[in-house]
Amino acid sequence: MYPVIVSDLDGTLLNKQHQLSARTKEVIAQLSQKGVNFVFATGRHFLDVEQIRAQLGIDMYLITSNGAMVHNAQGQLIFQHMIEPSIVEPVLQLSEQFAERVHSNIYTTEQWLVETHLPEFEEYHKDSGFRPHIANFKALARTDNILKLFFLASQQADLQPLAEQLLQKYGAQLHTAFSLPTCFEVVATGVNKGMALAEVMKLKGYDLKEAIAFGDGMNDTEMLGSVGKGILMGNADANLVKVLPNAEQIGHCDDNAVAEYLAALYGL
Repeated sequence: MYPVIVSDLDGTLLNKQHQLSARTKEVIAQLSQKGVNFVFATGRHFLDVEQIRAQLGIDMYLITSNGAMVHNAQGQLIFQHMIEPSIVEPVLQLSEQFAERVHSNIYTTEQWLVETHLPEFEEYHKDSGFRPHIANFKALARTDNILKLFFLASQQADLQPLAEQLLQKYGAQLHTAFSLPTCFEVVATGVNKGMALAEVMKLKGYDLKEAIAFGDGMNDTEMLGSVGKGILMGNADANLVKVLPNAEQIGHCDDNAVAEYLAALYGL
């Protein structure tokens, strides 16, 4: 039995309405009562995820912004990794070339910044109340507090040229991943959910092999590949399935697949 359970949120633990179902809440509460440790590992911002954690009322570590920030069960910051300030402006300037089809976003330590609102994406955060603030990316007050940049488009083909150019020019200074086919994410080099989870497990006195983890996107690759058992969702990105061909694959996020798998595994 695994003493630590790690889960991505969107497309994994949350349903397609980006909510925790009653069944999922029930199972997590029962596991917590049994002394099992739960960790959220997500691309979302800490301020967003803290509101989701509050719905559960249990102590857990939070790995957010794809591993760029980690908080302990008491909500205290454990560590954070910023994107190198000197490359923030060049990356944003490069993204401007694709502005007609690509929507740029910034996560600072305290805010979500955009130049224009994208209402359909804000549906992801309606339960938490986490909302973007309008900012002029050409006149940012500071660039030393940026955890993550991410770029959205209606289809992956619109993001691919930007992704390729970013990798070509700044690949050694950044870590990148498609969390969704339509969302390309950028954090500091060496930063990912797997790296952050390794630090959390060390702090808790566990080996990585003592964790079971669930995910659906390419930004889950390192995490799923490093734990004792990595589980893919039935709705996982096809590229993730190719990267981890031997990983077990379960049902769809809309069918409480994680909750039902855990209920069976732990005999709830």
